Amino acid sequence: MKKEKSEPGLANRRGGRYPGFFTGSASPPMRSPLLSEQTLSAFSDTYASARQQFLNAVAALPRPVFLQTLDYVGSGPQGETLATDVLWLGDQAARKVVVLLSAVHGVEGFAGSAIQTDLLRRLASGEAKLPDGLALAIVHAVNPWGFAWCRRVDEQGIDINRNFVDFSQPLPRNDGYRALADALIPADGDWQRADAMLAQYLNKHGQFAYEVAASGGQYEFSAGLFYGGHAPAQARRNLEWVLNRWDWSDREVAVIDLHTGLGPYGYGELICDHPLDSEGLHTARRWFGASATVPEEGNSCSVPKLGLVDYAWHAILGRNSCYVTLEYGTFPIAGLLRTLREDHAVRKPGPHDWNDPASARVRDRLRLHFYPGESQWQTLVLLRARQVVQLACTGLLQN
Repeated sequence: MKKEKSEPGLANRRGGRYPGFFTGSASPPMRSPLLSEQTLSAFSDTYASARQQFLNAVAALPRPVFLQTLDYVGSGPQGETLATDVLWLGDQAARKVVVLLSAVHGVEGFAGSAIQTDLLRRLASGEAKLPDGLALAIVHAVNPWGFAWCRRVDEQGIDINRNFVDFSQPLPRNDGYRALADALIPADGDWQRADAMLAQYLNKHGQFAYEVAASGGQYEFSAGLFYGGHAPAQARRNLEWVLNRWDWSDREVAVIDLHTGLGPYGYGELICDHPLDSEGLHTARRWFGASATVPEEGNSCSVPKLGLVDYAWHAILGRNSCYVTLEYGTFPIAGLLRTLREDHAVRKPGPHDWNDPASARVRDRLRLHFYPGESQWQTLVLLRARQVVQLACTGLLQN
């Protein structure tokens, strides 16, 4: 892909019926839409409507189900109640479990919530079936504040996907970010000077080092990009409730973390951050084949990062288990870093004036990048998600 020289950005790399979550209906004729408007209505335009659609889908499921609402301190821009909702469908003693996480990066929840709601609707209608011996666990809106306010971060400016470090130990250093901090968010507002500094760093150190410096995670600049915080965030504490609620180590588990914003438009890349030559990586490749990419091998749209949610799950998963990130591409990545930089320059940690023109402008740009919201992209998202859940289910049942 040809780079936009004016804006240094992050690199843009990249049979038979299965048992499990299968579709029972015949394929529609080619002249018909792949997915109906009713199916695409799983996508919502706000956190509040996404949560209501999710809860409606839960209510339509055959009983019994386990549903736990984890309170979240704070409110949405219209005073909405915020919460993380945890669903378990199937036998709580099941030895095989598929787990779906959404909105670790809040604004990315538009797609993640729709995927979760679509699956529940299909289970409720009988189009899909939960196989015997397999359970489904869903964590809806890990970061509900970011989802409601259309930010990747939480109310403290913390990137939840950099927050999973041991805060009792010295925090990781990112000297590359320190060198770029003023260029990423220029205090004087001189974006031309800042862009020139970023370009200079990129030319000197190369694309990989530049990406790690800018996006790998940092614990020093609280108003900066990809800030991991100085203590466990509220969203992390709620997710730790999930980690402690069930015994994951004695089960076979497929964790699918739903994200958007990196990669080709509409393509869902399966990113695996398990260590090289680990059992988790071998399991991911056995279940998902060559579509599973590995940042440490350099074949992914992502690079190795600090403090990922993945690492908390890695520590507790047993044999024949893995954690993958299903990352959907949107628009060319050259403009993404600039959008994130402007978002952090305009919208500081905490609530802000929702109707302020500058805030609304950057919010709309950020939301568009992480959620294009048009039917072609939505269709690609749901079809790929159905395929990935199918592959995970098949892999678990064949173990």
